[in-house]
Amino acid sequence: MLSGAWYSLYDQGSISGGVCALLIVLNIPLVALGILGIHAVTGRAAKSFVHGLYAVGDIPPPRSYPRQDVMIVRGQYREAADYFRDHLTVEPEDNEARLRLADLLEQHLNDVTGAERLYLEVRAQRPNRGEEMRAANGLIDLYRRQGNRERLLVELARFRDRYPGTPGAEAAARVLAELKTPSIG
Repeated sequence: MLSGAWYSLYDQGSISGGVCALLIVLNIPLVALGILGIHAVTGRAAKSFVHGLYAVGDIPPPRSYPRQDVMIVRGQYREAADYFRDHLTVEPEDNEARLRLADLLEQHLNDVTGAERLYLEVRAQRPNRGEEMRAANGLIDLYRRQGNRERLLVELARFRDRYPGTPGAEAAARVLAELKTPSIG
């Protein structure tokens, strides 16, 4: 295309024959630079697009506790709980471990008092929204299983008020209304 443009200018008399020949010779490096420039720009744009699409580097992987997970699978619940406690001694800000330990205590070791304490500790540790919701759900489930109506009512009302407009808040409001409605019998 460039050669055609140079020849057109030469044919019109705008440039001399020598200048036209020089420009035609310079086409090769100009085209090469253009190709390299386009390649670099499109490569960077494509890489940025893929990184944005997959959120590369923005989402940390979930915490894992391989030793505890293996023990839980083997049914070694007390040992897994001890390892979680040791881990929390070293990393007291790890709410994920605290939530996993609370679930382990409640589901497998029948330590509802310990589970409740851990759920409340999560709340006190400045949790992220997901951790806070999991702790609240854990307390609601715990109080429901225990039959602790007063604490269940408080926790349901707290959840409803804390997360308005969410399906969980709507469900908490429904259950709260059901619990407050006197049964006919």
